Amino acid sequence: MATITNTLIQGLTRQMVQARLNTVDAKPFLFGTHFPVKKVNGFIWRTLGNQIAKRNVAADLHTDNGTIIRKRRPVFESAKGDIPFISISREMTRSEIKEYQTELAFAQDEDAAKLVQYWGEDVDFCFTGVQSELEFIAWALASNAGKLAFTTTNNATYANEFDLDYDVDDFQKKKTTTDWSDSASADVIGDLAALVKHAKDNSLNPKFAFINLEELYHICSAEQIIKACASYLANAVGISQTPDLAAVNQMLAKQAWLNGIQLRVIDQTITREFSDGTSTSGNPFADRRMILSESERLGTTQYDILRENNELILRAERAHTVVKKYGTVEPLSEVTIGQADAVPVFDSAYRNIYVRTDAQNWD
Repeated sequence: MATITNTLIQGLTRQMVQARLNTVDAKPFLFGTHFPVKKVNGFIWRTLGNQIAKRNVAADLHTDNGTIIRKRRPVFESAKGDIPFISISREMTRSEIKEYQTELAFAQDEDAAKLVQYWGEDVDFCFTGVQSELEFIAWALASNAGKLAFTTTNNATYANEFDLDYDVDDFQKKKTTTDWSDSASADVIGDLAALVKHAKDNSLNPKFAFINLEELYHICSAEQIIKACASYLANAVGISQTPDLAAVNQMLAKQAWLNGIQLRVIDQTITREFSDGTSTSGNPFADRRMILSESERLGTTQYDILRENNELILRAERAHTVVKKYGTVEPLSEVTIGQADAVPVFDSAYRNIYVRTDAQNWD
């Protein structure tokens, strides 16, 4: 095992790494909005309790001296499990260190802006890598009805002990009556009306429909939606155009029986690099899926921090993410690590309706 030394970047301090970490742009990641970060204690994640309790259970009339009827408490309180360890690293090799030292020799000072690339980009890369994994887990889990298996195709280090399965009820998994990719016959409005009614019959009150960008294309291309979004005059003269997201949401809000449902589009691309150097990219939100939810907040990203004490390592924290930098003797290298003990927790799993929009049954 390589011997850890101080960083090989001359003049680099913990404060400089922390400052760089604080400036990395996290806005492109959507999990922070729909699965906001929450610190817990003990490295155990838990869903909110009583998520399958019936909402708005009414009180009863009682006589002054009568016994008050006790309402049933749900048998299932919450799901829980161990928080997994997420990590990513990058190494500056001996040849790259030579390039850095050459640039340093020509620089006016060791803090010169052009030298930041030799350590700053690795900090960005590792922070972004941790967020990318959390983004993947959040949307792959949610769009597959609370079930996600880690395999060699979605995780370079296969670790199936962290497979997730919220075991949602069968009534929560539905399919459309028409294939929404068939623009001529897709009955998007009719299917949504039936799904909202089904949800309300089961004491659910969906207000949002989460889909990916490909599904938005199918919806906007459906002849029924184009006609519904067009004005009376446009329909009369036959010049209707494909609507955008705003137009579709405006139309859906006016439709009877749709409960004011609004589309929320997950447009994200996550790249995964495997141990053999190959990579693949895609949207973690599964194709031909829709989540009907009562809230835009689907869960929480729960985390804890493992405390470490090594004076040779430059260590910085940003919420759930830890970035570390240090040098090694053999092989000579500069190592940057991004890590987090964190996981998106699907708090609303038992309050959603999961829909296949290709009119096919769930497996």
